Amino acid sequence: MSSARTARYAVVGMPVAHSLSPVMQQAAFHATGLHATYEAIESDVAQAHELFDRLRAAGYAGWNVTTPLKDVAFSLVDRVSDEARGALAVNTVRNDKDGTLHGHETDGLGLVQALVDLWSWDPHEGTALVLGTGPAARAAIESLRTFGATVSCWARDAERAARLAPPVSGQPALVVSALAPDATVPDFILRAADDDTMIFDCNYGREGSPVAAMRGRRRSNGLPLLLHQGALSFTWWTGRAAPLDAMRAALEEHRR
Repeated sequence: MSSARTARYAVVGMPVAHSLSPVMQQAAFHATGLHATYEAIESDVAQAHELFDRLRAAGYAGWNVTTPLKDVAFSLVDRVSDEARGALAVNTVRNDKDGTLHGHETDGLGLVQALVDLWSWDPHEGTALVLGTGPAARAAIESLRTFGATVSCWARDAERAARLAPPVSGQPALVVSALAPDATVPDFILRAADDDTMIFDCNYGREGSPVAAMRGRRRSNGLPLLLHQGALSFTWWTGRAAPLDAMRAALEEHRR
């Protein structure tokens, strides 16, 4: 029997019962020979401070952060990466050896990598409409801009959306929905897409989509984003290249 210490990881948020992060990250640990476990832990915002303290004290090596904790996580860590600072949100935490909680954000770059993987899309000089103003939307806007895209934003709160990006003008090459599955999108936004528009809904494993009525022959749910942001999290925690093929295979097997 190996005497190697088993590292502990988790995904925290509410709800997390549907999360495929555990099966994906366990596949990554197995493929790289790392002794590690990964679990799902339910927590709402009111419980987040106590949970972070408990995970730190228990020696968890790291954890992913999902809805509704990405905003509050930004204030619960000791240090943040440039990516987290740009989105004002944290979706990945690393508990360093000295007990410092280092917050990171992998949704933005994960989205760009997913788009390249899916459709070989080059965001440079492309146009994108992001729906929503929450953590995932902010991360998407920051990363798409970093890679050269012209980005617009829509949300029910028009003033908040305008602080992130201007309103849509013309037909975007890409629509990214970071809205809740049951959100209602007005007709003028639904009509912004045409058959050539790429439609990416960040949700996965949920019934319904707020962009189901949008035109667009190329469509995806959020599984490719889950894969790529998870791979970036794995590397942030371990310093190793993520075994992307093993992680993808685990997701595909679980979704059959």
